[in-house]
Amino acid sequence: MLETTLSIGNTSQRDAAALCWRMRIQRHYKMARAQALELVQAAVAERARRHNEGASQHSIETGWQVWLYLDRVKPGYARKLAHMWQGPVRVVEQVNAFAVRLETAGTPYQLFPIAHISKLKPVRELPTRHVPQLTLVADGRFDFDGEPLPEDSWNAQDLEDDVFEVEKILDVREGRATRYGRTRREFEVKWRGYPDSTWVEEADLNCGGLLYNFLRRRTGRNRFEVMQSHEDAVDGPVPDGGTA
Repeated sequence: MLETTLSIGNTSQRDAAALCWRMRIQRHYKMARAQALELVQAAVAERARRHNEGASQHSIETGWQVWLYLDRVKPGYARKLAHMWQGPVRVVEQVNAFAVRLETAGTPYQLFPIAHISKLKPVRELPTRHVPQLTLVADGRFDFDGEPLPEDSWNAQDLEDDVFEVEKILDVREGRATRYGRTRREFEVKWRGYPDSTWVEEADLNCGGLLYNFLRRRTGRNRFEVMQSHEDAVDGPVPDGGTA
């Protein structure tokens, strides 16, 4: 039986040529990637500069409560029905003339703490009740016949035996609707001076302020869950005039 041998040349030279070609391609790829990154950073800086030229200096100070504008909605939700202004959140630091740092630790708002001033607006502090002002002049007539209030009128009154003080509202659950179409709600209540909490119907509670604050925080948390804003909190430096 005859055997045929084919000459394929020097394989070591071919392997060396292929290795050089791969190294050259990788080097060109790294150079192109670095140049593209520089162009992106320059474009971001130029866009921030043009935006800040038309923006006025903000009047937001450290310690203020502000509303934060979020325009990204999770898939499956209608953007026109979502609440874009979230919060309120507190300003803890002024990073520069166009950015501030928000207090996000310990709050349900897990997002990037640095925000541009165009995404913020201060919370309007409205008085809860009308404050009367004394318009009587110093030398005017004053009625001294009015009976003063008793000294113990401002002291806390003792509660009756069957009345308990609500310390905190923990949770809420909804039951079946009534015959008039209103849904019955029960609240998990933490009583002052007692370790255990109990579920109480809304009609049996007489703590309108605590209920209002609890429902307001619950509504804000539900609105925030619709938005796409769960970003990693980064405490890195921000360039002057940059946006976040």
